[in-house]
Amino acid sequence: MTECTIVAPATGWVGPLTEAPDPVFADLIMGDGLLLDPTEGELRAPCAGEVIGVARTRHSVTMRAHNGAEILLHVGIETVALDGEGFTVHVHEGQSVDAGEPLLSFDLNILAAQAKSLVTPIVIANSDDYEITRRVGDCSIASGDFLMALRRISLKVGVDSELTASEVLEKGASVSGKVVIPLEHGIHARPAARLVEVTKKFQSQIILSSRERGVNARSPVALMGLGTRFGDEVMVSATGADAEAAVQEIIAQISAGLGEALGSSASNALAAKGIGSKTQPASGPKANIEPVALDGSGIVNGTTGAPGLCIGAIVQYRSQEFDVPEQGAGAKEERRAFTLAMEGVRKNLTQAAKGAVGEQQEILTAHLALLDDPVLFERADALINVGKGAGFAWRTASREQAAVLSATGDPLMAERASDLLDLEMQFLGALSGNDEGDDAHIQSGMIIIAEDLLPSQFIRLADKNIGGIATAGGGPTSHVSILAASKGIPLLTAVGPRLLTIPDRTSAILEADQGRMQIAPSMEQSSLAQQAITTRRSNQAAAQSRAHEECFTADGVRIKVFANLGASNEATAAVNNGAEGCGLLRSEFLFLGRATPPSEDEQYTEYQKIADGLDGRPLVIRTLDIGGDKPAPYIDIPEEENPALGLRGIRVSLRQPDLLKTQFRAILRVKSSAPIHIMLPMVVALDELRESRCILDDARDELGVIKPTSLGIMIETPASAVLADSLSREADFFSIGTNDLTQYVLAVDRGNPAVAGKVDGLHPAVLRMIKGSVEAANASGKWVGVCGALAADLSAAPVLIGLGVTELSSTAARLPELKAFIRTINYSDCQSVAQTSVNLHAPTEVRELVRSAWAHLAEWT
Repeated sequence: MTECTIVAPATGWVGPLTEAPDPVFADLIMGDGLLLDPTEGELRAPCAGEVIGVARTRHSVTMRAHNGAEILLHVGIETVALDGEGFTVHVHEGQSVDAGEPLLSFDLNILAAQAKSLVTPIVIANSDDYEITRRVGDCSIASGDFLMALRRISLKVGVDSELTASEVLEKGASVSGKVVIPLEHGIHARPAARLVEVTKKFQSQIILSSRERGVNARSPVALMGLGTRFGDEVMVSATGADAEAAVQEIIAQISAGLGEALGSSASNALAAKGIGSKTQPASGPKANIEPVALDGSGIVNGTTGAPGLCIGAIVQYRSQEFDVPEQGAGAKEERRAFTLAMEGVRKNLTQAAKGAVGEQQEILTAHLALLDDPVLFERADALINVGKGAGFAWRTASREQAAVLSATGDPLMAERASDLLDLEMQFLGALSGNDEGDDAHIQSGMIIIAEDLLPSQFIRLADKNIGGIATAGGGPTSHVSILAASKGIPLLTAVGPRLLTIPDRTSAILEADQGRMQIAPSMEQSSLAQQAITTRRSNQAAAQSRAHEECFTADGVRIKVFANLGASNEATAAVNNGAEGCGLLRSEFLFLGRATPPSEDEQYTEYQKIADGLDGRPLVIRTLDIGGDKPAPYIDIPEEENPALGLRGIRVSLRQPDLLKTQFRAILRVKSSAPIHIMLPMVVALDELRESRCILDDARDELGVIKPTSLGIMIETPASAVLADSLSREADFFSIGTNDLTQYVLAVDRGNPAVAGKVDGLHPAVLRMIKGSVEAANASGKWVGVCGALAADLSAAPVLIGLGVTELSSTAARLPELKAFIRTINYSDCQSVAQTSVNLHAPTEVRELVRSAWAHLAEWT
């Protein structure tokens, strides 16, 4: 059979495909066909045949007629963005259907309101092999009426569209490479058509494979049927004379997005941070966003990233834009430029890291470690080899890896993705000879607004003594929030795009503690804010004067206030701010940015320096906490589909027990007049604690240690909180990591600006987890501390204390105020408020309850 008749799949109006409001269809890139504007919400089979493709988002179906013609029925334009909303599919791939049999139904009202257009392309996807011999003209048509007739013009019946994984290997692909899909909706009709156009430049056979399936890259139907999603890794394989060039070009085109929007996680990390090249639109307010009022009534709300209050003039920070040409000037010249730019970035980071402390030093060290990532260098070098420019090569390599990390949903991976994007900007700046940033117009005391900030941008701005920062995206546990808190710079995050409508030089009052910013305030409002600032400064001075005193509530209950540390040179500064000990030493500073693990002696020396700096105060050392982003090349972590639920924390250490024992031995050697505690991260099961204790006991035996060693765990997952009763019987103490616990309990990615505003550790669900953990620990006679961001939140302090937490470990800069505020509250009141809080419905209700109970909190926050 070489001809078949295609009938109308729905009632409506028919017109030429060239009138489709999408060039992929209108220019017949996808294939020849007709355009149907449906007046009913059901699509039926236009002929007898087999269903060979159903879009994951349910907006399209592809059939193969008995003569081999492949017919794509694509309901609406850009309906893939609805992600299946309003669609119901009645068939499945491989199903045989008769003409007129229902394929899918759709809600016309939803599509009319949300889709770009309802017009439905009916396309012959393998038009190179088939021609339309007859077709109707512009007219109304009923379902089942004649639409067009097809005749096969090629001797072959379609393309060899699908292969199994073993068949891909049997093909003996001479060249292959992997790429991560950065597209918001995977490879759907439009990017599939564009990808097919790319393949036409090459003679080689080209195959895309994913999840044990391989498809011919010259078949748009097969590409759509592969069912890729954002963040999927696919293999591009080719056999033929130009195979290497084909693979590199296809990988580069997919990485660049094939003209489509980047996936949500990647675009949050790219566009939301204002990162762009001159081929991308510059950041700025959107035309359809209502601007903030400038008559004194305008207020924007967000999430507290770092506490504080300031008054200043607003100025918008815009990331630099760089020309990033795809084609290079020859491999030799591009490799030379690449090397020089990379050396410049490395030199700048090394110098900055030497003078940094704490979180800033950790972040800069992590950036240096990423510069040594062989995967990034190999990928960039391969692109330079096929003629790409140095900037394009590094950007492509960085964004591919960033997409992989962002797609995991793991906040640690999201921060690593952000680090990659930060390095991309630094590299492009060095490559262009302009690595100083575009911030000459920013002056002391100004309030910076931006879509988001990268750590390197924040560090540069902080050096200008700015007043505060507000960002449209971001979140309270991002790198920038941590940096801002450590430097005492007020930061408001997740404000939304309205923020960017505020003109430069507009005056504002930034109340980061309250999660809001007053725009163009009146003289009276400014005067009141200035009085509040004066009161705070007075309170801070008084708090600093008593910082070295032990902390008790007003009714005499002892609360220990410790500091979180991340380097040996931080201990003295923390003690000067009133730290009564260290509640969390992040030992990763010893393990990152190096090719081999630190020796026992090296670790011992650094731990001893910290113990000496604490001068007889307790020290809690957390064992190595590294996730699946592989920042340490000597730690073998297999590639994981979801590192958030894979090898993290103690699981990594238990896979390399010799590494854990070395760390235990170094800690056991530390001499101090105060207790030295060891804390295990991400423990979710009792056997992990038991296995770790066995390794610790071996280390104790080897060193002849007789004195008991305190071994506790972090409560930072729902599993550990639920199992707190059994864990508390064998752990010596609990320390609650509220950052991870909050994001796991609330199922929100703290690195995703779209939901970052929902990350609040005072959510009653989180508080119930804390309450249960404390009660379990108390029943076993164990103490409980909190070392997450919530410990630095003055509004949270009374609730945590009321729940039974006896130790708060915060950033050093916050300690004087935290101790001073605790001295003004009664423990009995804390218990009452805490009990009420766990029965509320939202964190906003909890915060309002705290403020009503302690009105003087406004003098501090």
